[in-house]
Amino acid sequence: MTTTEVIVIGAGPAGSAAARLLAAWGHRVLVVDRGASEARSLAESIPPSAQKVLGALGMLAAIEDAGLWPWRGNTVWWGDDAPRVEPFPPAVSGYQVVRADFDRRLRALAADAGATFETGLVRDAAIVDEPGSNPTSITIERDGAAHLREARLLIDCSGRAGVIARRRLRRAEGRARTVALAGVWRAASAWPFDPTHTLVSSYDDGWAWSVPVAADTRYVTVMVDPERTALARGVAAADVYAAELAKVAPFRSLIAGAVLADGPFGADASPYHADRYAGPGFLVAGDAGSFIDPLSSFGVKKALASGWLAAIAAHTALTRPAMGDVAFTFFDRRERRMAAAADRQAAVFARSAASAGRHPFWGARAIANDDGPDQEVDVASLATAPDVLAAFQELRRRSSIQLRPAPDMRIEPRAAVRGREIVLDDHVVTPAWPDGVRYLRNIDLVAVVRAAPHHADVGDLYGAILAAQPGIGMPDFLGALSSLIARGALAHIS
Repeated sequence: MTTTEVIVIGAGPAGSAAARLLAAWGHRVLVVDRGASEARSLAESIPPSAQKVLGALGMLAAIEDAGLWPWRGNTVWWGDDAPRVEPFPPAVSGYQVVRADFDRRLRALAADAGATFETGLVRDAAIVDEPGSNPTSITIERDGAAHLREARLLIDCSGRAGVIARRRLRRAEGRARTVALAGVWRAASAWPFDPTHTLVSSYDDGWAWSVPVAADTRYVTVMVDPERTALARGVAAADVYAAELAKVAPFRSLIAGAVLADGPFGADASPYHADRYAGPGFLVAGDAGSFIDPLSSFGVKKALASGWLAAIAAHTALTRPAMGDVAFTFFDRRERRMAAAADRQAAVFARSAASAGRHPFWGARAIANDDGPDQEVDVASLATAPDVLAAFQELRRRSSIQLRPAPDMRIEPRAAVRGREIVLDDHVVTPAWPDGVRYLRNIDLVAVVRAAPHHADVGDLYGAILAAQPGIGMPDFLGALSSLIARGALAHIS
């Protein structure tokens, strides 16, 4: 029997991310993975915003040097809207990847950091009552024999298999069952669309996307409800794929000069989410906890971010056991928020599709779950919120200011990420922000609330905050100050 500090189950993006960080921070980490699969994998688009997460994981340089095909924008035919070509800004690029290849790179980076890997199927997991007290354990099946492994913490990153998550922690979204049918297409001449763009098109009872992974190679995938296609009647996947692809008018010119080199092959893409992402001795991260609709193109980024946060929560619990409950509760809430936000966004896309609300495929997807936690503060929406704009105009109108903390405002400790740990940090709490907010546009709101009563001029207040936070811009400061007034943290005396 082998005992370690952390066992990570699964070596996809979430598992490799968590394992790399924890190993780099000096923890003994065992990653248990079922090994290379013979199944073919889908291609996916990873957005430019994922570079921030990859940087935090210490993976960005290796991924940038890997020669991955760039993702530089989208070409979209969606609903009744006119076709849209949406290039990213100059010098901004994401990655187009074949998941199996991408995941192998991430595993190698986790191993380089010192994580140990073991191949086998996890058949059982025993969870103790208190994190960090007595070891948890898993049973691995390999070569017909059972092997017991113990650790202080388990992190379930086993994806759809959900080794721990399937224990009544997770529920499927039956209203939106989805199968991805994918084929690999190769063209002898130039594609009719930008060779770096992801192509996305809706149609009456499904949607399709095409991801380029090389100059001559594109994955073309149709997303269908298996119960509303001939798949339910036992018709061959190849025939269903051809029939569905024929409905995607914008893709006809794409495949007209190309050859189907591989496939079609299928993968379950039905969404699900967990009711709980953490408990005594375990965390559930990445796709093990929730699978978001591929419409978002944020699946890999979400998994990487989930692995990053799982590593921080685990590190906190291991090094500061008294903070373990706080760290795990924070992780649970953030994961549930992430899943709920993705579900809401997918519902927006569904409602804008041509047949949303009429064809059952889109009608089932147009309603978001309403049992998720409240959203985190959306900085972009604050910038256009009427009350924030009104507060900004009032600041401009006044020749001087007299601001005081509003009666319902409190400064209270809330959990937050600081470096490698989850800590309790002061936050501004109001009825509009019951969970508390510390930073908006990188402006320290607690510092602004405390400094505001001592300054009669907006410029002087900005100068005081700038002295404590060098490099912040006046527009961001004004946006933060206006939000504090609009959302009940600060009030004008007269």
